[in-house]
Amino acid sequence: MKDKIITFFNDVLKEMRKVTWPTRDELRESTMVVLATTVVFSAFVFVVDWLMTTALNLLLAA
Repeated sequence: MKDKIITFFNDVLKEMRKVTWPTRDELRESTMVVLATTVVFSAFVFVVDWLMTTALNLLLAA
């Protein structure tokens, strides 16, 4: 059991050395894309929710 755990962590270290990490600029750009997408999607959901609420209120008030 101990040998399997040691082998596992050695394999993890080998694989982590192969990883290509993003540069600071790439990370910043990706973060901005995620934030912008989140804001746009949130605004879309807000507008759809508001329209549906308004439509249901008009239907139920009649």
